[in-house]
Amino acid sequence: MPALYLITGAAWIAASDRAAAWWAGGDAAVLARLQGYKDGVWILATALLLGLLLRPLVRGLRDWRQRALDWRARHRELFHAHPVPMWTYDPDTARIAEANPAAGALLGWPCEALRGMDMGALWQPEAGGAAALAPEGGPGRLRLRDGSVREVELRSVALAGDDGRLRLAVLHDRSGEVHARHALEQARQLLDEREQQLRELVRMVPDGLLLLAGQRVAWANPACAALFGRPAEALEGQPLSALATGKDLPALQRWLDGGPLPDGVARMRRSDGSVFRAALACGRAPHDGGPARLLLVRDLSEPERMREALVAGNQELQAMARRLFSAQEDERRAISRELHDDIGQAITAMKLSAHAAMAEEDGERLREDLQDIAATADATLEKLRNLSMLLRPPQLDALGLEAALRWHAGILFRSTAVALELDIRSLPRRPEREVEQACFRIAQEALTNALRHAGARAIVLALRDQDGRSLCLVVDDDGCGFEPARARGLGLAIMRERAQSAGGRLQIDTGPGQGTRIRLQLPYGAQAEAG
Repeated sequence: MPALYLITGAAWIAASDRAAAWWAGGDAAVLARLQGYKDGVWILATALLLGLLLRPLVRGLRDWRQRALDWRARHRELFHAHPVPMWTYDPDTARIAEANPAAGALLGWPCEALRGMDMGALWQPEAGGAAALAPEGGPGRLRLRDGSVREVELRSVALAGDDGRLRLAVLHDRSGEVHARHALEQARQLLDEREQQLRELVRMVPDGLLLLAGQRVAWANPACAALFGRPAEALEGQPLSALATGKDLPALQRWLDGGPLPDGVARMRRSDGSVFRAALACGRAPHDGGPARLLLVRDLSEPERMREALVAGNQELQAMARRLFSAQEDERRAISRELHDDIGQAITAMKLSAHAAMAEEDGERLREDLQDIAATADATLEKLRNLSMLLRPPQLDALGLEAALRWHAGILFRSTAVALELDIRSLPRRPEREVEQACFRIAQEALTNALRHAGARAIVLALRDQDGRSLCLVVDDDGCGFEPARARGLGLAIMRERAQSAGGRLQIDTGPGQGTRIRLQLPYGAQAEAG
């Protein structure tokens, strides 16, 4: 347009000057007047032309200005209505120019109070605040009006139209994300702990656990590996047919498919070929995205052995009870015979001697009869005293366990050639009555057995305190000994029963030709044991 304006102007000047000169015909006054008309026409024409040309441009500029104002108002409206906290700030002074209501709600300040506030006053002084104040922003910890702290991330961009002076800061509240990450980390840590606890529990459980994927073992715990006599790694991949006996395998497979299993028991096979009865329980568990079965295997060998031992023990107790009843009857019969034959005859003799003395007239004969009666009475009293001491020695109640053991050993070995060594030490306290009686009777039975059946040349009887809470009785002989598994005598059973009833423990070490050592440990009593 300037080039067109220059060309048009030059052509107008050249043409108008020639036309004016021709029209004036050499008259200077007319020529000057024509020059003025020519300039006015040029000015008017160019003004009209410029007006026509600039009118659309001015209208466009006015429209663009109105549109810019509308866009600015709309941006301000969006800025204030946006749910994300935002503000504008001067990067040179770090002061907030404008903040939207979402930023005020987050910070706890009114928007008017945020205008002109220093951004540095909103950040925690710890690491992270300085990064957030950088031009591009960054993560930081925002301090709210109430003193609480929120984890945020600030993103900053330059605003166009303000000579790049202001920047827009957008805040993303990361507190929920941080809390969720912490919660996820805690949950993961808790899950790891629970997994470790479960793994340790599975390792420590005494029953065998194995995971069956199809018909093969996918995993087994150490107890299961020990149960089948193989390493846990060797069990993995083994088919079920390698663990169950051929007779029980079909029933076991039907049971795994939901069928019945008699008593829940099947016969399983160890690596050495031995067979054992196992109680089974089954549950479903996923494995590698597919279904699997968790099988619990409990070895019934030990419970069955204990049950058989219990049955044998009950039978032995019943037999012992019968023998004990017979022994009691025999003892009563012996006492009755002793009373009838010896004591009864002695009293009858004294009665006859007394009648004879009453009828005797000779004083010398009367004195002899009375002396015979006195002698018979003394012998009868001695027999009664010995019999009562065998039933219950008075030294046990009057003097205690140590004196009773010394007295009984002296009476028992008084007329025998067997050497007796006593090592009876004083106890720090007196045991309870039941403990004293049990210890005395066991010592009595052990010494009697050693004299009657062992053929010993020397016997040691020892009593001493042990750890201040229990006493220890030892009867040791150098006799012929015996086989403990074949011993069926009533005495050993009675000794064990007495020791158990008093809360103690009886140990018998013997063998053919090795002598016998009986060791008894008893507490002083319930109160001492509880203390």
